[in-house]
Amino acid sequence: MTPAYRWPARTICSEIETAPAGDVCATIWPTRSLQTPLRWFDEVYLWADGFTPSPVQWSRIQLLGLEQGLGMLAREEIEQVGVTLSFGTIQKYDERIDRKLREHALVAHRLVVMLRGSIDLVRSQYRIRAFVDYLRAQQITVGLRISEPRMAMEMGAFSLVEPQFAKVLVPGSLHDDAWDNLALEARVAGISEQWLIVAGLQTAEQVEQATRIGAGFGQGNAVRPAQVPEPRLALKR
Repeated sequence: MTPAYRWPARTICSEIETAPAGDVCATIWPTRSLQTPLRWFDEVYLWADGFTPSPVQWSRIQLLGLEQGLGMLAREEIEQVGVTLSFGTIQKYDERIDRKLREHALVAHRLVVMLRGSIDLVRSQYRIRAFVDYLRAQQITVGLRISEPRMAMEMGAFSLVEPQFAKVLVPGSLHDDAWDNLALEARVAGISEQWLIVAGLQTAEQVEQATRIGAGFGQGNAVRPAQVPEPRLALKR
C-alpha cells in the first residue's frame, strides 16, 4: 500500500456538493533521472479512497494539491514540486489559481505543473493556451500528464499545450515492442525521450527497459519509494 496522508473527503470536497464518506489521500512521488544522479521534482500526488469524486470535487482536490505544493516550497521543505491541474479545473478556477501563485510569487517559479484532460471537453482552447502562456511567463515548467493508454490518442492536447515534458504510465508489457512504441509516440508528439517521465516503475526490469529507450526520468518504488507529506494547512476557500 502506498503511504499517504488522509483528509476526510467532506472537509475538502464539500464547497459546492456534499461529499460522501471517504478520504482524500496524498503522497509524494520523487521524480528522479534514469540516466544521471539528477533529482528533479517531487510530485504531490492525490487520489480519492472510498468515493468517486465529481468533476467539481476533483477540481477541489487539485486545488488542495496546488496549495500544499506551494506551502512546501514556501517552508523550504522541498526544492521543486509538481502538481496536476486538469483543463476543467483551469476553466473553473483560473482566478483562484492565479491568486495562489501571486501569494507565493517568490517560490512559484519552482513549481512544475502537469496538465491533463480531454481536449474534446475544453470549452475555450484560447483560455487554456493563455493560462499556459501565463505559467511560462512566471518561469513555471509546464508538462502534460497522459491519461489515455497511448500518447497518440492525445495529440490534440500536445498541440494545445506544447508541453516541455510528458508523464506516462509504465507499459503493461516488458516486451521491447511496447517500450519502443512508447519512445516512438513521444517523438511523434514532439517530446524528446530525455523529457519523458515513466511513472509506476515497480521492478528492476521496468527500470531497465525505461533506461534502454532513453527515458529521462522515472517514478515508482523501483526508483524511489513514495513519502508521506506533512500538510500544515487546510484548504482555503
